[in-house]
Amino acid sequence: MLAQRQGALLEVSQLKKNLMIDARTVHRYLDLLIDLMRVRRFQPQRGNVGKRPNRSPKLYTRDGGLTNALPGITMLDRLLSHPVAGYSREGFAFGNPA
Repeated sequence: MLAQRQGALLEVSQLKKNLMIDARTVHRYLDLLIDLMRVRRFQPQRGNVGKRPNRSPKLYTRDGGLTNALPGITMLDRLLSHPVAGYSREGFAFGNPA
């Protein structure tokens, strides 16, 4: 489920509803995945002055191959036409700083 939400804002309420578990359990699972270095949480640095500030972190999986394989993307042409392509590149760039 996190592979589909690569680069998206963390919505604990949506995850708890889809997984049918308590919000505390979602937070514990996320903390475990972060400790195991399978997922990275990116906190927003500063808010936009013109908009309402966003305090939700973004989640990135650290394994791009796993992120692409779970939705069934096995070939490059499928990746380029899939909606997750941009988020997959963003996760790769975020995970491999220059």
